[in-house]
Amino acid sequence: MKYLMVLLVPFMLCAVEERVLVSGFTIHEHTYDRFSKKYNAFNYGAGYEYDFFEEYNELYFASNVLLFNDSFENPQLAIGMGHYYRFDTGVFDTAVGLTGFFGIKKIYTDDDTSRAEGKYGFTGGFGPAVNFYYDDYSVNFVYVPGFKYKELDTTGFLYMYFGYKF
Repeated sequence: MKYLMVLLVPFMLCAVEERVLVSGFTIHEHTYDRFSKKYNAFNYGAGYEYDFFEEYNELYFASNVLLFNDSFENPQLAIGMGHYYRFDTGVFDTAVGLTGFFGIKKIYTDDDTSRAEGKYGFTGGFGPAVNFYYDDYSVNFVYVPGFKYKELDTTGFLYMYFGYKF
């Protein structure tokens, strides 16, 4: 983790915009998880975001780190990075892009029979994102599609979080 911070700090010092993030909610493709319990839709948590936005109608890079309560009610650390294209839509700005994340969360296998089981491991994903900006406030949406491959079966979700520029 400390090596990751050594890599990220130089970028944070050169950031054009910085935001404090508050985790919002998640809408899942399925109502119930593998243990027949409802997914946690209110993923409370906090984070930090920085980006290199300078001009409208140009591609720019953004990154964030979030610590929040995941869909299974467990702590999760996620680091996201993506490229966005922001344009002025009058009252507010809109940015569209593609983002990905990696992090640490509790991973479940077919042998696990409850949310109490599972072990922490690395996770990741990517998907399209849409961000709306009004003055110093932002609302961000990321859709991560579900997929099934061998023993790995994930449920897609739409994740939303809020930001405040400082």
